[in-house]
Amino acid sequence: MKLYLPQQFDGNESFCLILLGITAVITFMLPPRFPMIVATAFFSIGLGIAMYVDFHLGIPPIDLYRINDRDQYELFDLILFITYSAYSYIYVYFLDKWKLRGMSISLYVLAWTFAGIVLEAFAVHFHVYTYKGWSLAYSFLFYIAALMVTLYIYFLMKRTYQQTKRDSSKDWT
Repeated sequence: MKLYLPQQFDGNESFCLILLGITAVITFMLPPRFPMIVATAFFSIGLGIAMYVDFHLGIPPIDLYRINDRDQYELFDLILFITYSAYSYIYVYFLDKWKLRGMSISLYVLAWTFAGIVLEAFAVHFHVYTYKGWSLAYSFLFYIAALMVTLYIYFLMKRTYQQTKRDSSKDWT
């Protein structure tokens, strides 16, 4: 996959860099919580979901939106995907830290859904996304689904890690 440079550096590139900076600062300020292999998996989940959806909905034949300035992938598309990695990691980090259960998990997922929609609304304002048939209402469904999949994988990974880890491996508290 060839990545193009932006046609011009303007609001959408600035937004992507600011968002990357914020998510990187938050991510690196958090004390390590997971074994490295688990943390890497959570970053990969966010990246994978974002890229999977974009590769299916953001390009022909469906082509519901454009990211940044071009229909071809550019460097700042990748930067945006990386911020989804941090979003996924921070989401599971606090889910695990606060040991949420029951109804609080549902409220947590809804809060993160609304946070994603607010961030996407800002991204639309700064022309990171240009809708061609997409709307924020669809994004609500996307975020709920993506966060629920991530939640399922979190519980599956936690159970599997605890069952299969070596005695010398780091505990996942």
